[in-house]
Amino acid sequence: MQFAALALALLVPAWSQVPKQPFSEKEILEAQKDPRHFTIDEKSIVIERLGPSVSIKDIPAPLPKGGGDESGINLGEIINIAQKIWSVIEKNKPVVDVKTQYATALPAGLTHWDSLAGWKPPKGTVYGFYAKNAYGMKVIDVEYQVLRTYGGSYKGKGQYLTAVTIEPLKVDVAWGYKFSLNVDIPDSSIVNVGTSEDPVAGMLANVKWQISTTIKDSQGKSLYYLQGNGLFQEIGGPFKKEFVTKVERTLNTWVK
Repeated sequence: MQFAALALALLVPAWSQVPKQPFSEKEILEAQKDPRHFTIDEKSIVIERLGPSVSIKDIPAPLPKGGGDESGINLGEIINIAQKIWSVIEKNKPVVDVKTQYATALPAGLTHWDSLAGWKPPKGTVYGFYAKNAYGMKVIDVEYQVLRTYGGSYKGKGQYLTAVTIEPLKVDVAWGYKFSLNVDIPDSSIVNVGTSEDPVAGMLANVKWQISTTIKDSQGKSLYYLQGNGLFQEIGGPFKKEFVTKVERTLNTWVK
């Protein structure tokens, strides 16, 4: 059966580039009969801000509590001591554990969570990710929220970030389509936009998506910028026009 599916794919020029996602023989046959149904209209891909989160159920686990050697803490050197790359949705199924899969922007040398204080309550912003096929039918309907906790300081100095993650809220994907969503937090995106004496953490989160059918493999990403003082902006991606913030504004903030 697998050989027959492969042979079918090779017979049709549109399948000359095999997608990364696996597909069944039935999916290949149906796509051959109606290619437009299984072709994403990339111009239709849009991300819409739906509003603030109404509830945040899962809070990531903190660092170990208790005393510790604080002599190695460097307030001005900000690093991510948690995850850098992780999957949120794989082949239409949520796979993330937000209690363990998240990023931070904390002072280097920190060993115990209770060395920091003044954290603000966790915040979330909900987004809808939508895409249509060549007929104009919605085939991707996904909702997720960007979670973060900010404002933590060390002896009244600094504003840091923790528990930065993506939580899927709804994944509705048409048959014959496969959708994946991943997070990438480059080390180079963790910066200090304050001073060495009173730092403010900055972080850039890349949220990458992949939409696959037997005909086409579409990929892209959206970018979110976060700061330890609560600033949160979308700075790149197919966001609805009214929610797009100017990249220049963020970059100016970053280099102050």
